[in-house]
Amino acid sequence: MSNAAGGCENCNQETTDQHVPDFTTRGFDEPTQALSSQTQAQLQGVEALKLSVCVSASYNQSTNQICFTIPIYGNFCVTSPVHIPGSATIKACAQTCGLIPHGLKVSIYLNGSSTPILSKVIWGHCP
Repeated sequence: MSNAAGGCENCNQETTDQHVPDFTTRGFDEPTQALSSQTQAQLQGVEALKLSVCVSASYNQSTNQICFTIPIYGNFCVTSPVHIPGSATIKACAQTCGLIPHGLKVSIYLNGSSTPILSKVIWGHCP
């Protein structure tokens, strides 16, 4: 089996030696040891890791906090700049800053809008 991008055998099959699980097939409910000792050994010599991901987020009206989980980096909550109705859909999109990550920036979107209600650095620093 090969793909159009260049002959990848078993491209869509999840194996135990993957660096990052295929969350599109397994979801986020199963526990993941993102940087287990086995993975750390496989990542020796890796000098760059670029991550760009969008995940669903939840809103706590009593604390005005938007919370989400970024694979590898963990759980985060940010204060919402606006009141969010309970029926809203919230998406958090994050990306690392720099080829060798020195920060993680997140943008929060409501109801499928292309304009974020909030963009901020949640870890490290970004230009």
